[in-house]
Amino acid sequence: MIDGLVNAHTHLEFSCLNKPISTTGRFTDWIRNVVKYRRENSGLTSEAIRTGIEESWQSGTTILGEIATVGWSASDYAQTGFKGTVFQEVLGLSPERIQQQTVLARSHITSNDTYARGLSPHAPYSTHLDLVRESVEIARHTNCPLAMHLAETKAELELLCSGTGDFREMLIDFGVWRDAVFQPPLKPMDYLEVLAKAPRSLIVHGNYLDETELKFIASQPQMTLVYCPRTHAAFGHTEHPWRRLIELGGRVAIGTDSRASNPDLSLFAELQFLAERHPDVPHLDLLRLGSSNGQRALGFETLSENETRADFTLIRLADSSQRSPQLELFGQANRVCGTMVNGRWVWLAPELAIQNLGP
Repeated sequence: MIDGLVNAHTHLEFSCLNKPISTTGRFTDWIRNVVKYRRENSGLTSEAIRTGIEESWQSGTTILGEIATVGWSASDYAQTGFKGTVFQEVLGLSPERIQQQTVLARSHITSNDTYARGLSPHAPYSTHLDLVRESVEIARHTNCPLAMHLAETKAELELLCSGTGDFREMLIDFGVWRDAVFQPPLKPMDYLEVLAKAPRSLIVHGNYLDETELKFIASQPQMTLVYCPRTHAAFGHTEHPWRRLIELGGRVAIGTDSRASNPDLSLFAELQFLAERHPDVPHLDLLRLGSSNGQRALGFETLSENETRADFTLIRLADSSQRSPQLELFGQANRVCGTMVNGRWVWLAPELAIQNLGP
């Protein structure tokens, strides 16, 4: 039994997908297909969220950092036993859109729901820096966390630096391009400096953060870099800087992203993936990335009134003779067989469900 796993970044709205949307070719082509899927399947949002929560439990995840867009309702989370933070996504480049999304952000944060709430200014290519600033101000006044996709692709860096490339073409096609928005040169640091003013900031992906930006994140204890290993690999990005950030003293958490880029929502599988590719990293260090670091990023490191910290993931070791969790916890043949959230078994493998394992 280990500490409950924490999926620090996911999009449950895509949980009804049987396989990922193709990640070959340009990243902007993938985004176009994601937008197309969302428009064609808007009626599936509630079902997808509930399906994703159940799948997460079955793979050992106890807490989620969920990005919510449109078509969802509070009951999708409140009535399922969901534990985590629901980040309302906000995005827009025009003054009118910024105003409308700011109203949405305030409404989400002040709603009286049973789950934790946060805000997610989407990404530099879709979200005006003024809207990011507005989100930070709301976060400061309500003590909520922020999550933002940043430095995800080289095309994003090109857009910020010169206002050219694949993203400019996509935004023109979508009818939302505005010359005044991207006044080069911009860089991820311009966004990091704003996000650092929030009580907590999750920097999602960060595939192309440079040394200066990594040092900045490491100097900000309220910031966490969220690495999505299998999604990163699926897009064929260059080596991720997560290990360098840890060397610098920064904090890294792990996410699955969504079934739009990943075959499943298993945080345990993400850690197995890392263990296989980084055999020199102790498995208990990986566990920290997938548990306590995610708790801190999402604000679950302290207990609220009437809350219990009884979140556990039960692992079956393929070889009963295994004795070193440092080396064998995330072995490829090991499997999740139980998940406890707030002292309650939310999922047990069929062979265990008939046994008396408590409440």
